Amino acid sequence: MLFNSIDFWGFFAVIFTLYFFVPQKFKWLFLLLASYFFYGYWKKEYLLLLAFPTLVTYVAARGMDAARSPGRRKLFFWSGLTVSLGLLFVFKYLGLFWQTLLDLIGYLRHEPMKSSLHILLPIGISFFTFRMLSYLIDVYLRRIPAEKHLGIYALYVSFFPQLLAGPIDRAAHLIPQLKSPVHFDWDRITSGFRLIVWGLFKKMVIADRMIFFVTHVFRSPEGQRLYLVFAAYFYAFQIYCDFSGYSDMAIGVSRILGFTSQKNFDFPYFSRSVSEFWNRWHISLSSWLRDYLFLPLAYATMRRIKGAELLAVKAETWGYFVGIFLTMLLGGLWHGAGWTFVIWGALYGVYMTFAYASKRLRKKIVKKTGLQRLPRLHAAWSIFVTFNLVSFAWIFFRAPSFPAALTAIGQIEFRFPDDESIHLLFNLLLLLPFVLIEFFYKNSGGSGPIVFWQRFPKLVKMAFFALFCCLLLVFAMDATNEFIYMQF
Repeated sequence: MLFNSIDFWGFFAVIFTLYFFVPQKFKWLFLLLASYFFYGYWKKEYLLLLAFPTLVTYVAARGMDAARSPGRRKLFFWSGLTVSLGLLFVFKYLGLFWQTLLDLIGYLRHEPMKSSLHILLPIGISFFTFRMLSYLIDVYLRRIPAEKHLGIYALYVSFFPQLLAGPIDRAAHLIPQLKSPVHFDWDRITSGFRLIVWGLFKKMVIADRMIFFVTHVFRSPEGQRLYLVFAAYFYAFQIYCDFSGYSDMAIGVSRILGFTSQKNFDFPYFSRSVSEFWNRWHISLSSWLRDYLFLPLAYATMRRIKGAELLAVKAETWGYFVGIFLTMLLGGLWHGAGWTFVIWGALYGVYMTFAYASKRLRKKIVKKTGLQRLPRLHAAWSIFVTFNLVSFAWIFFRAPSFPAALTAIGQIEFRFPDDESIHLLFNLLLLLPFVLIEFFYKNSGGSGPIVFWQRFPKLVKMAFFALFCCLLLVFAMDATNEFIYMQF
């Protein structure tokens, strides 16, 4: 069930109608059954893939808490980790590495070899696996105690608003909420519903309309010239509105049910640097990668360097370089079982290591050019450069293969092609008010997409909201397109 489908809203209408009538002590069971029905709706076999690692990691965490020796504690930890990562590898990455091995053998034999191994990728496996991994690591490091209630832990892993594409809430944040009493709150429900409508607008009006131009250009890049630049920009907004739209809906549904989810996007395209972009884009994943990959890798690198420097480079600099590059490389691989995703992640590793290494040089350039005396111009230039770097990287993310990405880049010319496209003008006119709304909200410090919402009388707000819903119905695409991040 997709959030933009009639099936889901029929399902959620039933859940919402019954939820607040269920006694508090059984709410967890009601939501758990709803979550497993939601996941099994796609394919019943998926339920075993969800239930088995949930049970294994639950037992592993309880075993760590009960272990009397460090060795036994480590045994439980690595057992849970191996099962979770092993399933993720088999279902998501085994096909990639097997085909890569066959390609290598075929290259040596001078004859192409194709794999007959086809494994269906379960929806959302990366998201619920990362939930289990963070839980295991936090229990192992004694940041949180192991959850004793199997049902509550299973609900934490499978909570249906976040199951398919996040946000990746941590156990320390979500599990206490699952145990707390929930009561009917009209203000919370209406604010959640507004967030859902805004998410539907981003998905069905912005993202789903960008698809046509982007797909056409990337499918046949030959002769597209300047359209390839626009396609990269449009894809940047397509994936942003697609994924942040899903996050808005997930957070809105969670809020209606009485739960607070982690904010997942914070106007990433207004970032002034690539590192800031990653602090604003898919925040729940970025913070996960920072806490569980980057920091351990950086500190491990620094500990291995004897002395304050290595090859005249400070130990902390080596720690940052190794940590950030490997983190972005693995972060790219998390997004998909394809070498284009690895290259996409590696490109961000290059961006961020270069930015770190050139800090002093860039400060000198800013000082010599006088940009420090023009902070708004400096900020605008930084945003422009960052957005273009990010948009360039999206080409590798969007392309079906590395050669296809290079072909698209090679076809770029700064002149329009002979064939004109009405979609170009329409997309630009559609994006302009959207970007202005985002800019206005970001710089007004509000608490919702429409910053000045609370300033108007209730009747005016109802009329405006009804008009917005009508516009959503008019401009929304008559199609149920899958959310991009659900394939990860």
